[in-house]
Amino acid sequence: MNDLLVHALLFALLSAVIVLMSAFYSEPDDSKALRAFPRRLLFFFLGCAALTGLMLLAEHTVASVA
Repeated sequence: MNDLLVHALLFALLSAVIVLMSAFYSEPDDSKALRAFPRRLLFFFLGCAALTGLMLLAEHTVASVA
């Protein structure tokens, strides 16, 4: 299997665990936590994508100056 695919699947799995645990810790009711999980996971992935974009932009800017 392609290494990029393996790393993406591992990232998705660990992200789901992190978001699920945070949802259960923040919501007192388990059913509310499970309903909020997809939205929380989407926001987590969007935040990671934004951070990745900013890091790539910074890398491109610094690499082009040096």
